[in-house]
Amino acid sequence: MGNLSKRTAIVTGGARGIGGGTARKLAADGAHVLIIDVEESSAKKNVDTIRASGGQADFMIGDVSEENVVKEMVTLALNQTGRLDILVQNAYGGNAHASGSAVDISPDAWDRGLGLLARSLFLGAKYAVPAMEESGNVGGSSPDDWTGAGLRHGMAPNQNVGRIVNISSVHGLLQAPKALIYESGKAAVIGLTRQMAVDFGPLGITVNAIAPGHIVTEAGEAMWSESGNEPGFRLFELQYPVRRTGVPEDIANAIAFLCSDDASFITGVVLPVDGGLSIQLQEDVIMRLKDYIVENPNLRTHFDDRSLEQ
Repeated sequence: MGNLSKRTAIVTGGARGIGGGTARKLAADGAHVLIIDVEESSAKKNVDTIRASGGQADFMIGDVSEENVVKEMVTLALNQTGRLDILVQNAYGGNAHASGSAVDISPDAWDRGLGLLARSLFLGAKYAVPAMEESGNVGGSSPDDWTGAGLRHGMAPNQNVGRIVNISSVHGLLQAPKALIYESGKAAVIGLTRQMAVDFGPLGITVNAIAPGHIVTEAGEAMWSESGNEPGFRLFELQYPVRRTGVPEDIANAIAFLCSDDASFITGVVLPVDGGLSIQLQEDVIMRLKDYIVENPNLRTHFDDRSLEQ
């Protein structure tokens, strides 16, 4: 019995990558996981992997920027287990939308990109929060009298009723050129998270965000294999104080903690899980990497084909 047993979790974009690793971790910790994704074969494969390891999982195909899909996923979770406890909002369509500045991108590309990055999170909370509130604390009702430390007396506050974890990015904290849609969307995730934490805290629902650094997912592995080489990848590792880039399990572990009862006093937090990438003074990093590049003139990265856009 894991520390998330008897809980039901929805993971959007849960077929592969960060979402895939998160679905596996939550299931390993005892949750019944419902994966929502647009990739049916990958979603089914991840569900099969979870079940083969003794976990409980199902999947549903759909685009979570569409309201009817979000309604359906919450209804499906409730129909399957009778409750909803955890919502991890990770889905995003990758590089399917135009990059560029406000001058470059089209209004349609903006609407579509922000629909996936921000509107989907609003919709997720809109329909998941009432379901969490109705489900209540998985351990049952709290005692009538508050026995906690400090000056709080009377009726006990709601605790551990629900968990929402939104996936932002270091790109929500720091900016890159010609990336208006992604940077704006990931910054919006942070604002949404903080507002939701204030709104839903009294219900016993915490809302936090994760800001990943460079995470090598299945898609990332493919990009590096196609465009990069070993010296190029080492260049990325050298940007991190821990001297490595991330893997989906790094993010999944942080999400699982935020979903646990141990995190009941943590809400509205934007947690960088980035190996220290975002805490450094840039001039030191740049000079160190300059020396490495001079020493390795043939290095290639999967960003090289975008260099002319900057």
